[in-house]
Amino acid sequence: MNSPAHRGRGRGGGGYRPYFYFRRKGRVIPAGGKRQQGQEAGTSADAAESRPPPARGWNRPASKRGRDANIDCSFLRPENYAAPEDGLQVQSIAVDNPKACPGWRLYFLRDTYTEDSDLAKRIMAVEAHYQRNPQKYDFVRIREQGFFKLPALGIVHDEQLKKAWPQLTEDLRDHPLRTLSTLAVAMHTVVINHNLDTIDTSATCFASTLEQYVPPPGRIRKIYVRPEDFTPVELTTGISHDRVDTLFSVRGIVSSVGEPTYSIAWQSFRCSRCQAEQAMRQRGTFQPRPYHCKQAQCVAKDSFVPLRSSPYTRISAKQIVRLEESSLSLIADYDSILPGEMDVELRHDLVDCVHVGQEIVVNGVLKLRDLCEDMTTGTGAGTSNEMKAYLKAASIQDARHKKREFSERDLEAIAMVNADPNSFKLLVQSLAPEVHGHELPKAACLLSLLGGTNGGVNVLLVGDPGIGKSKILQNCAQITERGSHISGKRGAQSAQRLGPTFTGRNKRVLQAGALMTASSLGHCTLDDVDKLASKQAVLLQCMQSGEINMPLPGAFSTFLARPSIIASANPQRGQYDEGRYLLQNIHIVPSLLKEFHLVYVLLDKPSAERDISLTAHVRALHAGAKKRAQIAARYALKPKTSHSMCEGTFYEARADDDADNDSIMEQDYDLDKRLELLGEDAELDLLPPILIKKFLAYARQNVHPLLSDAASRSIERFFMELREGGRTGGEAAYAEQSQIGSGQLLGLIHLSEARARLDLSNVVTPQHVRDVIALLTESITQTSLKAEGCGGRGRRSSKVPAAGGGGRASQLRNFVHMMQLRAVALGRRIFEFEELKEIGTRAGVLTGISQLVEIANMGGHLLKKGANMYEVVPD
Repeated sequence: MNSPAHRGRGRGGGGYRPYFYFRRKGRVIPAGGKRQQGQEAGTSADAAESRPPPARGWNRPASKRGRDANIDCSFLRPENYAAPEDGLQVQSIAVDNPKACPGWRLYFLRDTYTEDSDLAKRIMAVEAHYQRNPQKYDFVRIREQGFFKLPALGIVHDEQLKKAWPQLTEDLRDHPLRTLSTLAVAMHTVVINHNLDTIDTSATCFASTLEQYVPPPGRIRKIYVRPEDFTPVELTTGISHDRVDTLFSVRGIVSSVGEPTYSIAWQSFRCSRCQAEQAMRQRGTFQPRPYHCKQAQCVAKDSFVPLRSSPYTRISAKQIVRLEESSLSLIADYDSILPGEMDVELRHDLVDCVHVGQEIVVNGVLKLRDLCEDMTTGTGAGTSNEMKAYLKAASIQDARHKKREFSERDLEAIAMVNADPNSFKLLVQSLAPEVHGHELPKAACLLSLLGGTNGGVNVLLVGDPGIGKSKILQNCAQITERGSHISGKRGAQSAQRLGPTFTGRNKRVLQAGALMTASSLGHCTLDDVDKLASKQAVLLQCMQSGEINMPLPGAFSTFLARPSIIASANPQRGQYDEGRYLLQNIHIVPSLLKEFHLVYVLLDKPSAERDISLTAHVRALHAGAKKRAQIAARYALKPKTSHSMCEGTFYEARADDDADNDSIMEQDYDLDKRLELLGEDAELDLLPPILIKKFLAYARQNVHPLLSDAASRSIERFFMELREGGRTGGEAAYAEQSQIGSGQLLGLIHLSEARARLDLSNVVTPQHVRDVIALLTESITQTSLKAEGCGGRGRRSSKVPAAGGGGRASQLRNFVHMMQLRAVALGRRIFEFEELKEIGTRAGVLTGISQLVEIANMGGHLLKKGANMYEVVPD
């Protein structure tokens, strides 16, 4: 039974109590409400006359309708036990271990040891396996730690063990508790025998002397088995009633960690008369003591001495963590579909072995918990039969050392995608196909999802509302292997989910934020990052140092968090103003803007050709012309023969790269046109998100590209062009270009490695660098034409060289040069606005003079002295 039974009336006050009742967590619960049939009429009448008044106060039923149900006590029925294997819990045991198994009662409380039984033969076979493999099992360390890891490969392929126990794997999956006890008691016996041999061989080392006291070696405590790789990783959606009390494995990210709790589970006592030892289970704050000796010949009723150093006196450590499932077979958009969650119970040495944000693989026994225990209010709380599944952990593995598994069907589909003549275009068009006409920003997000070998890529999308930025971010959150999604539209609620916080009723549960959930080369997508103003400092610290600080009462904690950021921001005025620089359009601090490797401005410009293409694209999507029906057939096809799968897919390296001294930026290469969806691509079979997710996970896990000499020279040449390009535009332009540093160079390397990963190539070629340079050049061009006058772009998203272009940048340079010449000619530096308009006309600025004057004022070329009065700052 779950609780002790009592008879008679309650203590004190003469209050009525049923003839049989149970005490459970401070509540008095009757054992039954209705008389069994066949009772005598007199007994029933007496019970009717002595029927008590309705209970009041805390023992009052929820309602009159639910009174009989409360009395029924459905949780006491055997079919509703949460743990059928250990449901019949023993309250006390006598320590009567057989000589063959000295630690028998630590693992089997109710069973009696029989030498010729199948269980005894299995224990002996497992002992022989341990003794045959002393290099795999360190008995001294196992004795000190109290647990040992048991890999499946080390014990399943033992032929001698198979003869004695052929169903070892099946028994461990179907009956894990009993099987683990069998494996543990065998190790306990081996460790004791090994310890006795060690003591016998070196008895003098353990002898006490007059100068030094050596305490005698104590008895070995309970040893726990940590099985690994016996069951495949499964989804939480596959949980059913027949899986209860079986071994279950799940992979996920630790999203929250509870406070560890400690309590005494068993207390050992020694009889002062016969010296026999017995142990009693301890529950709650009241510690029961034996009221008679377990030995049949002893009649002692008291004088039991508690044994604190006995191995049968056990203190139980317990901790609850919550796991957020991470699987390649799940597609979660974090808006309507969330990843599955499961509570995991850690005990003994597993307590405090994980931290928030860590990705782990948990092997444990699947259990059920009654939700009635958490219901404190509401009618019908005692009648609810809802159960919640949780995992009682048996072992925990770090997911970094456990690779993802791909089926043959997945590998065929990945090979088919890689064998496509233009796989880069296929993947870019399959990413958020609803967004049309923005191929380069989608290509940048795709490369960010692949990431570099030792670092990530941060991307920022800025543009008009309704252009598809949120759709791109949601699709990136779906196909990333490990990530999180935060939408700034929810304001302060979303800002609190960015970093780690304490939650729960008593604020004792540490919950990992989005940045820590996406740590370890994961991806965090931030929609409307400009609305997270209160947490931009946390985001900046995470992107700069890879750490998040959290002040605590009397302490200070630091958490490691190194995610890649894909963010979007909307203009402050509702529509992007090309006449204002980038920081005037969005509400982001300049230091945070510097940390993004690629920044793209997505504008909804009117274009007849683009509008016709967009209309045809949307019509094809909704009419069913692009239902991705052919992609299912790819799983059944054989992959094409591709000799260049690991050496570049659709480009050929130049024969002599040293002979080509021309700049890469001057080559006639338009990546946007190569990725654009043309009319002949109407039958392009787009990939489903689940296949893109598996392709990216396979590339990140198995492809680790290295830079070739030619690719290194290409990156170096382009980097030097960015550094030296400002020389032709004067000293001011060169000063801006000198802000480009090692961060920009590191971003180039990571992008090139990501581009090689997309081709499943182990070598970064100059053609991969060419695509990256095209992406970076477009990002620099877009931000420079809208951000002239902003000196805060910094080292990662710098401007183009000052000699290029005839847009707003060149107009500003000509305008400033004409103002300085006019000031020298007239001998004064104060000008009215009308005079500045005349100077702008002479400089070739026909429209937008007011915006140009404002940009010059913000850039420090003009100082506003009053209404329509400006002072020219000398060079």
